[in-house]
Amino acid sequence: MMIGLLAPQASFAQAPVKIVNFTADWCASCHVFEPKFARALENYTVDDVELITVDLTHLRSGEDSKAATIRASKALLGFHKAAYLWDWYGGYTGLAVMIAADTGEPISCVDKSYSTKQISDRIKLAGILATKAAPGRRRPDGADCPAPLR
Repeated sequence: MMIGLLAPQASFAQAPVKIVNFTADWCASCHVFEPKFARALENYTVDDVELITVDLTHLRSGEDSKAATIRASKALLGFHKAAYLWDWYGGYTGLAVMIAADTGEPISCVDKSYSTKQISDRIKLAGILATKAAPGRRRPDGADCPAPLR
């Protein structure tokens, strides 16, 4: 006779908001934005937000590195239901886009022009919209992101 023990199941719930941060070592705007962004993220846990970093440092390192960076970035964004972000902002740095984890729809954007408090407030609002509003209605007037660059 075999006696089995049942262990409690771990919760694998995903954070309601994913933040896609487009960054690069050579990006001057990123050096202004990233410290404020990091301080704002200190107010949130992995249960609140998931950070996806799209590092575009090697876009300027030669054709092979550029091609590899583009392929990796597109694959990462595709995995997170946000492939459209490459079409909108691929190659653009110093921008973080908050998306709903369930649908990938954009909710809000922040960049160096925002204070730490404003960034934190946007993250909080994105969390509320992602959990309380219906998909497709999370920003009735559309996300407050820059117009797609392409």
